Amino acid sequence: MNLTGEQLGAITRAIDERYRRIMESVREHVARSRGDEVATIAGAVGDQADQALADLIRDSDNALVGRDVRELRELEGARARIAADEYGVCVDCGQDIGFQRLLAQPTATRCITCQSFYERTHAQPGEPSL
Repeated sequence: MNLTGEQLGAITRAIDERYRRIMESVREHVARSRGDEVATIAGAVGDQADQALADLIRDSDNALVGRDVRELRELEGARARIAADEYGVCVDCGQDIGFQRLLAQPTATRCITCQSFYERTHAQPGEPSL
């Protein structure tokens, strides 16, 4: 890892801030779910179309929480790599991942070259690339 203490500190703060914001979002979602806010947002469920809308809203909220949980796990993985002094090294080529990339994407496990190759070779048909 070729990061200075100052750079690592900036990345650690970015990880901590992102983690805090995601946890806040998940807590808000859980609080809404407990209050069954989906029915309030969609209005009273009076027919199948209303029920479908309520289900869509609930499913969308659940998908967002699933995405948030995945990102929390990625952030925890980044913290673990920092603690193990393995952070900032590409899992594919073993080269250092650039500071600007890590600052923009603190959970990155590949350098930009290897990530680009990975996306080209692992893309699913019809799936947008990052």
